Amino acid sequence: MRNSNSLCDEVLSQMRPLIESVVNDVQIRALEDSTLAVIDDRSVAANTLESLVERAEHSVTMLVPNSEDALPVVGAALRGLAARRPRDIRVRILAAPDLAGDDRLARLGAIVEGVEIRLAAADVRQAALVVDRQVALVRSPGVVTPGAEASIIRAPGVVRALHDLMMTAWHRAAPLAKYQQLQEYLSSDCGTRILQMLGDGCTDEAAARELDMSVRTYRRRVADIMRLLGARSRFQAGLHAARMGLLQA
Repeated sequence: MRNSNSLCDEVLSQMRPLIESVVNDVQIRALEDSTLAVIDDRSVAANTLESLVERAEHSVTMLVPNSEDALPVVGAALRGLAARRPRDIRVRILAAPDLAGDDRLARLGAIVEGVEIRLAAADVRQAALVVDRQVALVRSPGVVTPGAEASIIRAPGVVRALHDLMMTAWHRAAPLAKYQQLQEYLSSDCGTRILQMLGDGCTDEAAARELDMSVRTYRRRVADIMRLLGARSRFQAGLHAARMGLLQA
């Protein structure tokens, strides 16, 4: 079970030594050509993300936080990519779990054919992008230089490490489609109450007794919920559901 530290905080903490080594070893020059460059302006960071995505040839992997401008920026970038009518480009979007109920997230899948969207198993506070496993953009103020909006990275070892960390998180994440299935599953009062009891840490026997069902039936329904949430424990299922806003229904 992971603690309350966010997924992206964990990724960036593991990336920091690599990024700092590049800063120490490389003279930062032009934005397009340097191994690492710092972007100080928010609009420039957004434009850079759009440009990188638009020129992708093989793959785009994005970590999307729940921030005011994140989904509009991602949408604009995907529309730029779609305008090229790309073929065989795999687009993965790993979103903050509290974006699950935002219709704009689901609509991203209609912009470029084959977009895959998953919900992270933990909070996502910063944004990250890896394109073609060759270049990365990390929007994390202060990671490299205080006051910076983002860092664009071309150092192969750093980009590869960031991509691997993001893919580890991707394989642990729940597909957005499963969240939508879960919403339907929880449409009954019984389903919502089971989820609430998971969040409260109730024992199977106590929960089944409260819901007036057999322990076997209760456990089967809990297993269905955990599968749809992509959770590895009952407690984790309750946490995931709370982050997605399912316990407020």
